[in-house]
This record gives sequence, structure tokens and C-alpha cells, in this order.
Amino acid sequence: MKHNIKALEQRVVAALEDETNQGHPLHEVLEALWQYNQDQWSRMEHLIRVSDSYQDMMIQREKTLSERFDKHLRQLDKITRISDRYQTALREANLELEQASYVDALTGLPNRRKMLRRLKAEFDMRPESVRLAMIDIDYFKRINDEFGHLIGDDVLVSVGNLIELTVGELGHISRWGGEEFLVIFSQPDQAEIEACLKQLANTIRETHFESGDHAKIRTTISIGVSHFQAGDSADTLITRADDALYRAKNRGRNQVVFG
Repeated sequence: MKHNIKALEQRVVAALEDETNQGHPLHEVLEALWQYNQDQWSRMEHLIRVSDSYQDMMIQREKTLSERFDKHLRQLDKITRISDRYQTALREANLELEQASYVDALTGLPNRRKMLRRLKAEFDMRPESVRLAMIDIDYFKRINDEFGHLIGDDVLVSVGNLIELTVGELGHISRWGGEEFLVIFSQPDQAEIEACLKQLANTIRETHFESGDHAKIRTTISIGVSHFQAGDSADTLITRADDALYRAKNRGRNQVVFG
């Protein structure tokens, strides 16, 4: 049976306030019991308020922790994005530096360092097929002395472009240093290589290079060629090509000498 607590409380209060009940033996007991009940309700309300306060505090604490956690997550995400961009930029910078270390700044051709790596790779794979051509611009110092180094640089770049265009897919060209170029041929057909180099010498000889004041500059090239022999290394191939170039110059320049 469900009791109506509110109605029961009203009956107790009325009984305690009724003067006719003042002398009744149970009046004092009922009053003490009522006071005890009121004290219990007071303590219960206090506990409820404390509990509510504690729950509010915990909710606020959890909210604060959640906000701080979310903030840290956002910061971490930001740091991650910055780190990713930094690593990407670093990789790109390293790639650019690596590429720059293998490219001649003036001609844009592979430099000596790059060519030595390529020569080693070619030599390790099929040394018997490797041919080297060392190419030098004849009397290049005269061009620099007469027209200046800027015009000399233009001629150097133009000659490099003509070598690259003429050699095409037959080989790989690099600026070896100064006015010298090195070509690696990996074609076993000696006749095709000879024809390519003779065509190259003719092309350079017949080309008129601009001097900047409408004067035409003409020049020639000397070429020394070496091919693989038993017991060769990459270094001996380069040395023999260089020796052949030296003989070409001693014989009057503007020619191809095979060593």
C-alpha cells in the first residue's frame, strides 16, 4: 500500500499542535520521532547538495579535461601538418641539392661527378661495349681573349647543345671541365660511332656562332676515342681517350683519333 507522505506529515504536525494531545504519553515520543525525521531530512538534503556539487564539479572537470584534450589534439594535428610540410620541403630541397651536385651550372649538362657515376654503372654492367669520346674545343682561349668570357660561355653552351643533339640516343654527354666534354657510348657498333663523331666534327666546323656584335665566330673540335680492352678499368679508358685527344691536337686539331 502506497502512503501519501505529504498527508501523513500534515496529520503528525496537526497532532503535535493539538493542545488536547499535550498530556498524552505518546506525544513526547511522537515529537521526538518527528524531530529525528526532520534532522534526517536535513542531512539528506545536505548530502544531495554535496552530491550535486560534486557531480557538477566532476562534470566541469571532465569538460575542462575534454577541452584541454581537444586543444592538445588540435595542436598535435597542427604540429603534424607543419612537420609533414617541413619533411616534404626538406626532401625537395635535398633532391634539388642532389640534382644540382650532378649538373653543370653553365651548360645544364651532367657534370664530371655525374658522368663518373654513369661510367662506373656502364662499366659494371657491360664493360666490353663501352666507348669513350673526349672532346675539346680548339683554340678556345683565343675566343675568350678576342670576344670576352661571356661570348666564350655562349660558344661553350652552343657546342654542348650541338654535341648532345648529334649524339642523341647513341650515348651520354657531360661537361668534363673547362672546354672539354666527355661522351659515353654504350653501342658496340664501331662504325656507327665513327660516323656520329665525324658528323659532329663537321657540324661544329660549319656552324657560325654569334659574337654579340654581328660578327660570326667559327671553331673546330678535336676528339679522342677509346674502347674497352682486356684488363681495362674506367680510369684507363678515360686515360686512353685523353691520350688520343692529345694526339689529335698535336696532329693539327679538327680531327678524330682512336686510341
